[in-house]
Amino acid sequence: MKKRIMFLLPLLLMGFICAGTAQNLREKINSEGLIICSHRAAMSPDIPENSLYSMGRSKSAGLDMHEIDLAESKDGVLFLLHDKTLDRTTESTGLIAEKTSEELAEVKLKGLEEKLPKFEQTLEFAKQNQIFLMLDVKEASLEKVINLVEHFDMLDQVMVLTFNETRAQEALNLPQKFLLSVLITKEEDLDFYLCKTDDPYFLIAYLNQNAPVSLYEKTKNIGLPIVTDAMGEPDKEAQESGHQVYLEFIDKRQPDILVSDYPLQLRAAVED
Repeated sequence: MKKRIMFLLPLLLMGFICAGTAQNLREKINSEGLIICSHRAAMSPDIPENSLYSMGRSKSAGLDMHEIDLAESKDGVLFLLHDKTLDRTTESTGLIAEKTSEELAEVKLKGLEEKLPKFEQTLEFAKQNQIFLMLDVKEASLEKVINLVEHFDMLDQVMVLTFNETRAQEALNLPQKFLLSVLITKEEDLDFYLCKTDDPYFLIAYLNQNAPVSLYEKTKNIGLPIVTDAMGEPDKEAQESGHQVYLEFIDKRQPDILVSDYPLQLRAAVED
């Protein structure tokens, strides 16, 4: 572990120096104190999630990083959808995996005139509006996802979330370079993932909000950027008790990216 740590910081610096002059997501992480990311692209839970509408509203409100969910149709086309079924967020029903892309193209989102967005539409929108994306890929091939991201020349504007070693290895096996979030639940995970790559510049550590503060500190000391989330109890408490809840949450963990269901309130807390 100590040997890996010795080499990590120079490699991170090298990655920063070799990056292009235009700001990409990794440079944004390096240059900003805290990046606030909207959960499912919505600036509040009452906005229809995983939609271009929600992404546009959030961008207009000054948020430029959004977590989105990707699911695959029966014929292998990627759409924005969190659930396995269409029931909760659209005017249709049934499993998305049992619907063809032609069928899904006619599915409307609840409360909107917008149709269920294709991933390629989302990438085009994000590229035009200088939006950074955190990709939660459900069961689709990561190769398919990244190939499409590369087609839109957006490899440096996305981060891919993984939550187990198998999925992380699938991402690490791809030839493209992109930011990869790996789940860290214990100190040994840090060594495991650092040993899996020769380019730690592209690794991001995802720590659960309830992970020990000592694990946050260890990850920070190594030099890996940290992403975590405030969904659930922290968001709920902040709505009930005020901004101080967010400030205490951040002070203990010192994340680089924080995902929230209430990103505007979170931003207000940070800027106060």
